[in-house]
Amino acid sequence: MIPIRRIHVVVVTLLLGFGLTAAALAQGAEEQSSQSRRPAGSVTVQVNPSSVPENGGEVELFAIVRDDRGRPLADAQVNFLTQTGSLGSGGRLVTTGPDGGVTDRLTVTAAELAAVEENRFWLAVAVGSGGRQLVTEDVAVRIQRQPEAAFKYSPGGLLVAFRDVSAGQVTSRQWDFGDGATSTRQSPSHTFAEPGYYAVTLRAANSVGADEVTRLVWVGRGPETGD
Repeated sequence: MIPIRRIHVVVVTLLLGFGLTAAALAQGAEEQSSQSRRPAGSVTVQVNPSSVPENGGEVELFAIVRDDRGRPLADAQVNFLTQTGSLGSGGRLVTTGPDGGVTDRLTVTAAELAAVEENRFWLAVAVGSGGRQLVTEDVAVRIQRQPEAAFKYSPGGLLVAFRDVSAGQVTSRQWDFGDGATSTRQSPSHTFAEPGYYAVTLRAANSVGADEVTRLVWVGRGPETGD
């Protein structure tokens, strides 16, 4: 069920960040509603694609506004909002067509995505419903980040168990145990021929890129630990 007339903190923050107050948007919709007598009841927003690579890209935005009876609402004033990237509308109000739909485009750069700590950022759309209220909807856009390779190991004599603890989404991995043996498993175990230090490398990759890490691993009896 589409949430109706819910006011999110993220939306209020974005409104203030663009210098557009909720009261101003709602007042404009109240004037519109007094003429059409059809207040907005819901708004739904879609993004395509739903994720962007960390080196930047574009997202197409599409919103549908419906009245309090679930019918498409034409000539509704809509505001797309974001704190990451730039909008084709420049954050200005845009008007729905006869089908209640309206579009916008978001462009994000690598520098803007690098400033986002999480693996996603938020978009929002707001439309006045009359009576100085806002109907809002927000949606997350996922950031496709290159993984950061990391692993741990558990010594057990010549048999050593390895664990991939890489950050980010990993779709493929390549282990090199430093003695000529390799593996593509997530958490492989490997038996070395003799004690000593081995340079073990893990290469973790996804569709964005790859990263690798090498650690000197002690093989044999002793106090060495992989954590």
